[in-house]
Amino acid sequence: MINLDDYLSTPDELFNINVQYWHSEFTGNKKPNTEKPFDVFAKALHEVYFFIQENLNKPFGCIEKINNVSETNGFNEVEKLILVDKILGVLFHHPEQEKQQKVFIQLVDFRHNLSPFTDDPDIQNPNWHFDFEAIKTEFATIKTSIDKLKFLMNLFFDYLVKAPEMNGLEKQYYNDIGFFQWIDAELGRCKYEQKIDGVTPLTKALPPQPIIENHFSVLEWATIFYYADEAKLLNESRLIKTRMEKFMSKHQINTTFDNFKTKYYEAKKRLNEKRDYPINKLELIIPFLKENYKQTVTKVDNDITFLKENKPEY
Repeated sequence: MINLDDYLSTPDELFNINVQYWHSEFTGNKKPNTEKPFDVFAKALHEVYFFIQENLNKPFGCIEKINNVSETNGFNEVEKLILVDKILGVLFHHPEQEKQQKVFIQLVDFRHNLSPFTDDPDIQNPNWHFDFEAIKTEFATIKTSIDKLKFLMNLFFDYLVKAPEMNGLEKQYYNDIGFFQWIDAELGRCKYEQKIDGVTPLTKALPPQPIIENHFSVLEWATIFYYADEAKLLNESRLIKTRMEKFMSKHQINTTFDNFKTKYYEAKKRLNEKRDYPINKLELIIPFLKENYKQTVTKVDNDITFLKENKPEY
């Protein structure tokens, strides 16, 4: 029996947090389909994850490591898939995500070869909100561009209404299968057909793509927190910690508190001093702020305008 506390105190906080969350799943009602104890998987994850971090330029070597660790621990195909899914989840939320991309992309292909996403029972859960294939079949029966546009707009707004009821896996699945890209592409086609047919469009602009919250970087989340004014007048008090933790929990931000706090003070300093803050990051978070923190939008717009007008010339 290994000492699980050892896996909560490694130098890598992202790994520590994931082990803790995974242990909660194993001991709760989301236990994976395995009879092996959690400590076996924790040990396997530790071995594979830290091997990957030391071999980010060797994606096929990392896959071979997964195969070897799975064989050593007697994992069947389902248990190997459990391990791979957890590794992908950790890499996806890594604060240095760019450095993980080469391995991550290859592991996605490896995972798909083990079990295509569309074959997974979790993906085929009948309680999920949208059946993409059924939607495309129904859409193909619609004749006019006006009716197609109505269908797509209703689909888009239905997603916005139901999104709060979805878990992270369901949201990620819609993104991975190209659900939103398909809506956007078909809306563009409808707009083109309307011009060809001389039909007056129902809308002048395409709706924004639904926001996948976990796609924000830690700096972007910290910037949202800054504008949301969760820490109003409390920046130097002990209550800032409670406010930040509440915000991180609400939006399921997968990073350490210390890292989030560091990014928050970085964003705050750069925005207060009105210098070298990436304008594209502010433009990226505006739709989310409009939906969740409407009172902040004017300040963001003002900051974007100032930064654009005072952008240094090189």
